[in-house]
Amino acid sequence: MPGFLTRLFGSANERTLRRLWPVVEEVNGLEESFRALPDEAFPEKTAGFRQRLAGVEAEDAAAALEEILPEAFAAVREASRRTIGLRHFDVQLLGGIVLHEGKIAEMKTGEGKTLVATLPLYLNALVAKGAHLVTVNDYLARRDVQWMGPIYQFLGLTVASIIHDASFQFDLAYIPKDYRFLHLRPIDRRDAYRADITYGTNNEFGFDYLRDNMKFSLDEYVQRELHYAIVDEVDNILIDEARTPLIISGPAEESTDKYFLVDRIIPKLRNDVDYAIDEKHRSATLTEEGVSKCERLLGVANLYDPSQIDTLHHVTQALKAHTLFKRDVDYVVKDGEVIIVDEFTGRLMPGRRWSDGLHQAVEAKERVRIERENQTLATITIQNYFRMYAKLGGMTGTADTEAVEFKNIYKLDVVVMPPNKPMRRTDLPDVVYKSEREKFAAVVEEIKECHEKGQPVLVGTTSVEKSERVSKLLKKDGVKHNVLNAINHEAEANIIAQAGRFQQVTIATNMAGRGTDILLGGNPEFLARAEMENEWMRRAGSLQQSGKPHERYEDALRGLRERYDEEVQRAGDEYRKELADLEERRGEALRELTEVHRQILELSPYRALRARFEEVSSVELIPAVRDHDPVPPRYLRVKGELETALLGAGGGAAVASERAGLEELKARYGAVLDAWEQVGHRTDDTARELDERRAEYERGLSTFELALLVKGGAAGNGDLAELCARYRGAEDAYVEAERLHEEKRGPYEEALRAAEQRYEESRRQYVERVEEIREQLQKAPQEYEARHKEILEKYREVCAAEHEKVVAAGGLHILGTERHEARRIDNQLRGRGGRQGDPGSSRFYLSLEDDLLRIFGADRMQGLMQRLGMEEGVPIEHRLITRAIRNAQEKVEAHNFDIRKHLLEYDDVLNKQREVIYARRRDLLGRDDLKEDVLEMAEGLAEDLVATHGDADTASEEWGWKALDDAVFAQFNFRLHFPEAERAGLRLEGLQDILVEKVREAYERREQQFGPPIMRHLEKLIMLQTLDALWKDHLLSMDHLKEGIGLRGYGQVQPLQAYQKEGYDMFEGMVRRLEADVVEKLMSVQLRTEAAGARPRVAVEHADGDVAALPAEIEAMERRQRAAARMTLSHGEHGPQEAQKIETVRREGAKVGRNDPCPCGSGKKYKKCHGQA
Repeated sequence: MPGFLTRLFGSANERTLRRLWPVVEEVNGLEESFRALPDEAFPEKTAGFRQRLAGVEAEDAAAALEEILPEAFAAVREASRRTIGLRHFDVQLLGGIVLHEGKIAEMKTGEGKTLVATLPLYLNALVAKGAHLVTVNDYLARRDVQWMGPIYQFLGLTVASIIHDASFQFDLAYIPKDYRFLHLRPIDRRDAYRADITYGTNNEFGFDYLRDNMKFSLDEYVQRELHYAIVDEVDNILIDEARTPLIISGPAEESTDKYFLVDRIIPKLRNDVDYAIDEKHRSATLTEEGVSKCERLLGVANLYDPSQIDTLHHVTQALKAHTLFKRDVDYVVKDGEVIIVDEFTGRLMPGRRWSDGLHQAVEAKERVRIERENQTLATITIQNYFRMYAKLGGMTGTADTEAVEFKNIYKLDVVVMPPNKPMRRTDLPDVVYKSEREKFAAVVEEIKECHEKGQPVLVGTTSVEKSERVSKLLKKDGVKHNVLNAINHEAEANIIAQAGRFQQVTIATNMAGRGTDILLGGNPEFLARAEMENEWMRRAGSLQQSGKPHERYEDALRGLRERYDEEVQRAGDEYRKELADLEERRGEALRELTEVHRQILELSPYRALRARFEEVSSVELIPAVRDHDPVPPRYLRVKGELETALLGAGGGAAVASERAGLEELKARYGAVLDAWEQVGHRTDDTARELDERRAEYERGLSTFELALLVKGGAAGNGDLAELCARYRGAEDAYVEAERLHEEKRGPYEEALRAAEQRYEESRRQYVERVEEIREQLQKAPQEYEARHKEILEKYREVCAAEHEKVVAAGGLHILGTERHEARRIDNQLRGRGGRQGDPGSSRFYLSLEDDLLRIFGADRMQGLMQRLGMEEGVPIEHRLITRAIRNAQEKVEAHNFDIRKHLLEYDDVLNKQREVIYARRRDLLGRDDLKEDVLEMAEGLAEDLVATHGDADTASEEWGWKALDDAVFAQFNFRLHFPEAERAGLRLEGLQDILVEKVREAYERREQQFGPPIMRHLEKLIMLQTLDALWKDHLLSMDHLKEGIGLRGYGQVQPLQAYQKEGYDMFEGMVRRLEADVVEKLMSVQLRTEAAGARPRVAVEHADGDVAALPAEIEAMERRQRAAARMTLSHGEHGPQEAQKIETVRREGAKVGRNDPCPCGSGKKYKKCHGQA
């Protein structure tokens, strides 16, 4: 039945296109009249459109834009024809209408999405609320403004570009030194968002939003309201990137030493024995045997003890770093840094870091400098950021396969646009081989066949490693080619633009180079520019760094990289085999050592005492420290017994150094324990220090016990003596193996370092020289323009001739070397061929060893292969194979969709809280007088204190007056001084009213002491500072809650519901702490003049006597908050942003006091009625 209805009425997509077609015809009908207009009439048209929209109410704005749409689109089409020589096709007008309606337009590669976006951007910018175009990288954000900028400027609109650490406005009159920034005038971030249209990357828009909400003045906000946005490559941004939240973080306080300590033990663990890997879910877990081994290697009694939870976390992350994260696949090491590789595009992402200590674990694994772990200061998911826009549209070549997700999560419909010319690409069936070796051999053979007949080939790979593998095979067979991957991304656009030339072979990691069209026969613009650069290079003399003064920029860079790879290969050939043997030898010695160590501790005469000590430590001491309670006496007693037994056991000179070490640890630990007994010194910081000293001391005890037994204390015990002798032998073997390994590893690592330094220095010098030459080009514009036109004309002829040859050879051939997890990514690769009606072909080569088939389709595939009789080197093409691959991909897509949906459900909880906090911050920043807010907080706290220490059902004489007096002093910094004679017959509400009045009087005295201006500054300063600090801690607590919430499912509790409830409770608790902290600080603040002529300073003096100084003026705090250099932006992985305009809401009547009658007429006091909200 549905099929019949579709045939009768057409699909929803067809009905949408039919509905919109009359608008396209209306635009076409206006074309001649707009063509007759003079140039100066177009800015006037824009002004006229704006005038028509100026008086329209917000609710009627959409209808008004619909009315203007045909004229606006006709104006943009004519402006484009006059300025950049491109006229919008009818299907492009259709795409523009779809984008204006807030839908996703699926347009195939080469259909001109960049030009389509100009139509709805212009139309929606007319309401003067800003229109954003969101791209996937800085290059496109810059290039698209330079390309489309003349259209907007001709129409009288301003257009800006925001990229990492810079912002520009398009200005045809502006000529910079660097031609890459031609017509881009630097401006500040705020002005970029004030432009009519703003282009930028998704990361920059999101991070600007987060940074704005950390500012201390509304004047510093850069973003305005989020009115309208078009997301280019919408599938990449809203789906591929959706699993990774944007995070701004600051350095945490933990030392980095622990990462190296834990990293050393991971290579000693064995797969399937000590740990298990689940590649499908990207997880690695310790087995029971692995846990025991880690405990022995780290000297930890119980890895799952609450006190060792950080150690367990480090072990888990280090295990993931070693087993799941591969160099040159997930990351590269460059300039002594670990840089993440984008899994979808293969691009490097400098500045982005994995969170939760994973990046540090990878740094430890690679033996590079470890950056300190960061604590989250602000975070938002891509999903929730873009859902804040009033209207959102998107465009991509591949959205239809994810239409359900776009609809469910973003409420966006997908409309598939018809191509301007019919598709002529032939998509050949997949071929499957048994092994990767066979597959790559077949790939090379097909490339050679295409190359011989002149057909250009674009080879798609899934990682840098696979790109390099294909490249080496082609090099071996003498096939000239270009490699485009994360390592060589400097010339990305140049390489991809020429992938359609005759006999060209290009290897690309995933979809690197998206946004650049591949023209059959080559791109004359890019070729002419490269020729100009080379010509000026020859004038400037040879470039010693490249060795070949006449080669192209990208060829020179590739040559430098190839020489570096050859040096690395030579070093590997010389050292790697011997190092592997020594590593195995060292591992065997360590395994023997740890096993004998375990057996010695089992037979140790101190075993019972040690077990009792460890039990008391974990069961009594650790909870006491966590709750800031005194040290349990039993712990001190058992600790003393174990110390006496060990230190009194003798051992003589053999254990003198170990004894001295333990005595030193004992003294340091004892000093911390003594300090803990002083109540005023029990803080979170001292608790952390005590825990560190305790762990250090317990390791010292274990070390001394082993030394005591091995070095002479076990002579009377036959079994123990034999084990100790074995231990000494194993230790000697391990030390020798370690020495030999380090001796050999040193020269190997030095060779690698030297090769990398030579490569980076050569590349740097070459790139600098090229930049100098580009500057010289700009200094001779007339000569440059004349020569450029001459060369461009030459290449237009060359490319036209090559175009015919390439078409005759079959067009661009797309060769995929592996299926991606998502069909959409495969379609993106295929979509590079057959653009605008060009001929082309595509085929995927697979093997049973590919990740997708191995992890998700292994059993089904193996069975099929056996039935189909697969032989060595013989591929299989069969519909069952194709179906099995499609099923595997659908399984992964469904799994990834569940992950994104799951992430969104959890982030929605935090998102509601974030909206409340950010709205509260903006409200505080927009007001100058917060006195009534503070007094309301104080009154509420006073009433809560009375309710806590009093009881309406008990005589007032029996209330907790002493405790109440102490609580009032701690909170408000004054004593209650309530005579016993006046306590009799007192009602709870009466005492609340008395305390509220006293609090008000105390606050008024403070205001008289400081003066109203300083008090108003302090209120805002302290409220903002406290809100930010508590929000930061709340984000950490919510992270911890989310980590363990999944386990609630085992207790028949729905994890999401538990997260929502507990997250809400935690948020409420944070709000209560905010009120208490703000009032406490304001009631404790003291004014001090430090010296004659010095500015007054204020200090917050707490009830325990600690004093924290604060500057008297709020500007000083703002300066501290601008220390943005210490913040890290991550997407797991990293300009300011402009906020919505804030208007102070004025109260329409007199303020209702908490004790006044409620205006609702209930007869109750306001605080007991609607004031409770």
